Amino acid sequence: MNPYRFLVLSLLALKAGAQSIPVGMTFYEDRVRMAQLTGEQPLSVSYCIRPVHHSYATNAKMPFAHDNPFADLSQSFNKYGLLRDSTKGSINAGNPEDAALLPNLPLQVRYLKGAVQAVVLPAEVRVRYNTHHPYGWQDGPMVPNVGLQTFYSVGAYAKLGPFEGQFRPEQTFAQNKAFDQPPVRQVGIDMPDHFGQEPFSYQGWGQSYLKFNTKQVGLGVSTENLWWGPGHYNSLLMTNNAPGFFHLTAHSNKPIKTFAGAIEFQAVSGLLSYSGFYPYGLATTQFWPWVTAPIERTTDLDNQRKGFTGLAVNFQPKMFPGLYVGANRAIMTTADSLTIGSLAEIFRPILKNVSGEDGGERNQLVSIYLRYVMPESHAEFYVEFGREDAAWDFEDLVSDINHTRAYMMGFRKMTPMKKPGNWLMLEYEMTEIAQGLSSTARAYNYSWYTHPLNGGYTHAGQVLGAGIGPGGALQTGALSWLGSKDKKLTLRLERYEHNRETYYYRLPYIQYPVGGTFRDISKRWVDLSAFLSYQQRFYGFIIQAQVQMMQTWNFNWQFDFTQPGNAFRQPGQNSLTPQFNLNAIYRL
Repeated sequence: MNPYRFLVLSLLALKAGAQSIPVGMTFYEDRVRMAQLTGEQPLSVSYCIRPVHHSYATNAKMPFAHDNPFADLSQSFNKYGLLRDSTKGSINAGNPEDAALLPNLPLQVRYLKGAVQAVVLPAEVRVRYNTHHPYGWQDGPMVPNVGLQTFYSVGAYAKLGPFEGQFRPEQTFAQNKAFDQPPVRQVGIDMPDHFGQEPFSYQGWGQSYLKFNTKQVGLGVSTENLWWGPGHYNSLLMTNNAPGFFHLTAHSNKPIKTFAGAIEFQAVSGLLSYSGFYPYGLATTQFWPWVTAPIERTTDLDNQRKGFTGLAVNFQPKMFPGLYVGANRAIMTTADSLTIGSLAEIFRPILKNVSGEDGGERNQLVSIYLRYVMPESHAEFYVEFGREDAAWDFEDLVSDINHTRAYMMGFRKMTPMKKPGNWLMLEYEMTEIAQGLSSTARAYNYSWYTHPLNGGYTHAGQVLGAGIGPGGALQTGALSWLGSKDKKLTLRLERYEHNRETYYYRLPYIQYPVGGTFRDISKRWVDLSAFLSYQQRFYGFIIQAQVQMMQTWNFNWQFDFTQPGNAFRQPGQNSLTPQFNLNAIYRL
């Protein structure tokens, strides 16, 4: 065969076989994690520090393959270095001339036993339409938006010996329609509820990196999203709620075995940016009902950055298979540049009486967690507990354990059905960021993720951790049917209470006298949603469609004086509105 023709055919036949699944690519991430519950995959990896380097760490050597991500790679490549597909048909997938005609086969170029690889990554498109007010999180560069919002990303991966690189930029466009301004805004955090008054767009490096790898560890620079913790819908310290940020990284590529068990870790040091809308006006411009001024674009902090250093460690005890325990620590400082020495921040003492800090120039968040997988029962349970403000000493830590605390917990249970490959899955997760009683005496008006240092725990205007944000509370429950060809039908119920700290600490006006008998203290802003979603593989596509009906009580904690009240309650700004989501992933 003409070598130039062979090169063209090889490039046309490049398919998704990258070594890690980007955080937030829901179908693939969920599939390999559920494989631990179904027994398709061993319990070697915690999935509490992501992304996971599959070629080193798991049996999912082809994480983007549809039919069998756990296939034996040594038996999967033909003489041309192209990956065979398990699909049978009249076209011979072992012939590169034919394989180039099959855009839905998971092929990749791979030579010298995988020392040289080249892959075109799946294209991903997300479409969201919010009708009344912004809703949704853990979605990378997508922003709070009313109207239509789109996201798309595509890229390529290459490996040469111990070096690997990935270029997967992301782009977002949001209509950014107007909606009612809030009565007040959260202080101490760069987290705009509305990204300006014009249509919003974002372009970034996305899930790109350049790394040097051994089988055990990797070193490099990256803009990938990270996820630390066991949660599916939320995690306290690190998620893909904000865009990925530029960072240095040192991490395990696979669990490192010791006499007591296996260890996974990641240490990062990076630079965070501002939203481009902060600082914005906090004062109300209208009284009763209170209304703040619209958020406008500002260039005040465009050239400034804030420093982030973090460490995630997970341990799997040898004596307790399926149990993973871990800890995460994140530190924010003032920083204009990034150095390897900044990684040393993670080794500074935690307790303030030892470190000597007063918290004014440095802020840290810490969490501990566990995940327990029971493959025989096809189930898992997980919990995470965190503290936002460092304790003064050990006595302070144990005597006031609820001070600036947050927690998250959940479970999944899968049950096989009579038809092979069909499952029912029941899941529940709750996240509580809102503070307890300690805050009323010790840290009044203090919230998770807020800090006077550099606009709080955010990047590009969005929280790095749980997307429900300061003072939020979320309860989510779902029942799913999983069938052949990656079909999935899900009914999910969700209750989201917005910023309880604002409700208690900053809105005294809500105690409105009703009928001269009681004062109305019922204006918590709550969204109660029902989701119906369907997923199916269709040729080279994975399609995920979702309809959401959302009942909102007391939007923006506001009253509705056009409705008749009673002796206890004056109705709030209530609404019943639909929202729509469509995700599509296609292997080019």
